[in-house]
Amino acid sequence: MVSPARLNPPPVFTGKRDGFTALAWLLAVNRYFTLAKIPTEERTPHALSYLESPGPARWFDGCGLADDCDFEKDFTPTFKKEYIPHNFAGACRRALTNLRMTTDFPSFLTTFKDLLGALLGDAANESAKATVNDFAQTSFIDNCPLALQQLIEGHILQHPDITLADIFLYASEMDRIYSFKPNSSAVGSAPLVSSFVPPSSSQATPMEIDHLEVRINSIMNKRLDRWEKNMTMGRTSNYNNRNNNNRGYNTNRNTSHPPPLTPAEHDRLMATGGCLRCRQHGHIQRNCPVYNSNRQQGRWIFQVAVGDSPESGKASDDQA
Repeated sequence: MVSPARLNPPPVFTGKRDGFTALAWLLAVNRYFTLAKIPTEERTPHALSYLESPGPARWFDGCGLADDCDFEKDFTPTFKKEYIPHNFAGACRRALTNLRMTTDFPSFLTTFKDLLGALLGDAANESAKATVNDFAQTSFIDNCPLALQQLIEGHILQHPDITLADIFLYASEMDRIYSFKPNSSAVGSAPLVSSFVPPSSSQATPMEIDHLEVRINSIMNKRLDRWEKNMTMGRTSNYNNRNNNNRGYNTNRNTSHPPPLTPAEHDRLMATGGCLRCRQHGHIQRNCPVYNSNRQQGRWIFQVAVGDSPESGKASDDQA
């Protein structure tokens, strides 16, 4: 048995109505009672000596409990009801679900442990604590950076009986090696599995191959984004050009692609052998000297494809 005189006593509770402060005080008091092996019937009187007077001490005098009441069954629930907000547990669960790593992993883990400790301290029994731990494990993995998520999931597959505390230790060790960043992969290219393959001078390691695949996918995604943006701008430009032509603007200007054919123009040019692009005679559209670059032809074809007259599109195919 450890002598109570050799232990650090719990702090004096000042009466602040804050869930974290109240639960931290209860945790310190329970730890002191366990280490000092204070008998159950003496725990409430000991706890009263760590309530500041007159605030919390006056609260106990008016709550209707006796000085020798059971600390766990009577004192603790009454204390929580008085000094912990009624929506405190729900707020902690929401904060734990929405918590994201915004600076570094140690800060993220510290905040996560504080919220988890508050939920565990508010749990009524061991079954409730087990439910909180399961919920916390899922939230912790989901809120970690993607590369760390994959490492932890691979580690859990190899160690199905691992505890949440061991997951915290494993994640901290992986962060020490790879220095994870918010919303991105780790610096140093963390592998997607927790087993490490010794490097070989003759072939790439799985970690190097995975890093290459991630880089290639990133480059391709950026190129696809740029392509989609350019296509959207092209559609907008063609739409504005057609509107300008319909409003009576000068259709004979060379704006890098010809204006759309009207049915009357199409019939006239087909009958006289004129060019379906520049509307002039002496050549066909394939050899048109006005609109003859590949870039301009591509724009013309795209313009027909997105909604010009069926006759002009058909004629283009016939002469091409």
